[in-house]
Formats: sequence, structure tokens, C-alpha cells
Amino acid sequence: GVEVAGSAIAGVAAIFWVRLWNWRRVALVALLTMIIGNIASAFVTDFVTLATIRFCTGLVGAGTAYALSVAALSDTHEVDKNFSITIVAMVSVAIVGFLVLPPYIAELGPQVVFWSLALIAAITLPMIRFLPTKSHKSLAGETNQSKSGSTLVWFAVTCQCVWYMGLGGVWAFVERLASDANIAAEGIGQALAVGLAVGLIGAFAAALLADRFGRIIPFTIAMLGQVAAVVLLVDLESIGTLIIAICVYNTTWNFALPYLFAVAAVADTGGRLVVLMTTAQALGLTIGAMIAGTMIGRYGLEAILYQGGILAIAALAIYIGLALRLPPKSAAPMPD
Repeated sequence: GVEVAGSAIAGVAAIFWVRLWNWRRVALVALLTMIIGNIASAFVTDFVTLATIRFCTGLVGAGTAYALSVAALSDTHEVDKNFSITIVAMVSVAIVGFLVLPPYIAELGPQVVFWSLALIAAITLPMIRFLPTKSHKSLAGETNQSKSGSTLVWFAVTCQCVWYMGLGGVWAFVERLASDANIAAEGIGQALAVGLAVGLIGAFAAALLADRFGRIIPFTIAMLGQVAAVVLLVDLESIGTLIIAICVYNTTWNFALPYLFAVAAVADTGGRLVVLMTTAQALGLTIGAMIAGTMIGRYGLEAILYQGGILAIAALAIYIGLALRLPPKSAAPMPD
């Protein structure tokens, strides 16, 4: 919770420094903060102290690094493809953690997670030298198109937030939904693991297709796939249905995300506001889970599925309206 809040604030703060500060120095500070913050978290037992450390780690560390990554990827020529490759890498690391860490956590405690996060940040340090020192987007570009660009990128941010409100609701309570369908906890864990792995297909597909068929068609297919997955969960009765639904949901999630980031990158002519996509993710997931919790109390568990489906369609409508106003390819290549 507090770390997510820190990351959300980091996205807003990035607006003010992303085109002014040296990216390599920012990356160094962010990664060092992640290393120090996670190591410190492994030794802390007091809740308030731990919460403070996690907030700072999210704000200065992970949140800043994520915002910087989004800004750098948005400057590349093949935005769709490069965001897809990034998602493949992120999901792959998550899969490794899901497979490797549980036995060590059971034996040594949750500190293993903090040590692992610190190690990942440390391994990433040498890669800073491949990062440009700053954005290639000029002040002139921001001045000449500031009104239209700023307006359009806000549509992308809104689309991200709306979509993630649906994702947050479904994902926060999918285990409870499966449990109510009399699916064993072990089976639920297996379904989540399989879904996480199969979800890589979506990111790989987006990397292969890029914008070959435009961006509206792939995103539309993904959102319809999300609705289909939600429909499967409505009448959930078996672990087989659960596995299929989670696989479809994760695959379409990873398939759609690069295309949303791509239109945000194209819309953000000034190169500053695209970092708000990270804040929109955090806010959407948090608000979505809160709304879902309230709706469950009033209407039952099925309400979260309607929430996920309706918000996916709403996000699709926003996306199409935005994408139709953008050129198909307008991201400039990143300088060496």
C-alpha cells in the first residue's frame, strides 16, 4: 500500500524533472535507493519504520525508476515492440520469483523477497551506461503542439486508469471467487502460476506484431478477450475453467499494454506527461480494488466481474477515440 503510494507520487514528480535532469544520474540514485531500501527492510521489525522505508523506496527508488523507464522507452522508434520486450522481461522475472522463492520464504521468512529485490536492482546497475543522458524531444516540439499533445495524452492516462480499475477489481478478488466455487487453494495457486506463464504469449505477440496492423485492432481484440475471460469467471465451476480464464486474462493484459503505452508516447509531444501512465496504473489498481470491495458487500462477488467487463469496454472506447486522432507512426528514434 504505502510503496504503491510512493510510486504513484513518483510518476507525478517525474513530470518536473524528466526533461531536465541527467537520466543516468537519476537511474543511479533510484537503483541505489532500491538496494539500500530493500536491504534495510530485511532487518526492520517495527511496522511504522518499515512502512516509512517502503514508501521512500517506492517514491525515490522503484517509482522513479519505472517512470524513467517509461520516458526512455517512449523516446524509441519502435515503441510498441520495445514496450512489449520490456513486459516480457518483467513477467519473466516474476515467473522466476514465483517458482524459486516460495521454499526459501517458507524457510527463511519474507526477508528473502527484500534481498531478491535488492539483488535485481544491483544487477541492473551496469546497464545504466546504455541509457541516454536525456530525452531527445525538444522544447520546440512541446511549445508548438503543447495544447493538442497535452489533451491527447490525458486521454491515454485516463484510459490506463479506467482499464486498471477493472483489472484491480478482478485481480484482487479472483482467489476468493475461485474459493467460493469450491476450488482448492492448491488448485488456485496452480491456475495463477499457469496464467502468469502463459501470459507471456501476449507480450511476445505484441512484440512480433508491433504496429503492423495498426494499434486499434490489437487493443480491441485484447479488450474483447478480457471481457470473454470475465464471462468465463461468472459461471466458474471447475479448475479447468479457472485456468482458461486466467490465461486469457493475463495474455490479453500483456498484449494490450504495449499498445496503450505506444499511443501515450505518440500523444505526448513534449515528452513529459507520459510518465503519468505509471501513476494511472497505481491509482487504477488501488481504486479498482476499493470499488470492488464496496460492490461485493452490496451485490456479491459477481459484481467485480461486471466491473471488469464494463471498464474494459469503457477503456476501449477511450482508446479508439484517442488512436483515431494520432498518426500511425510518429515516434522518433532514440539517439545514441
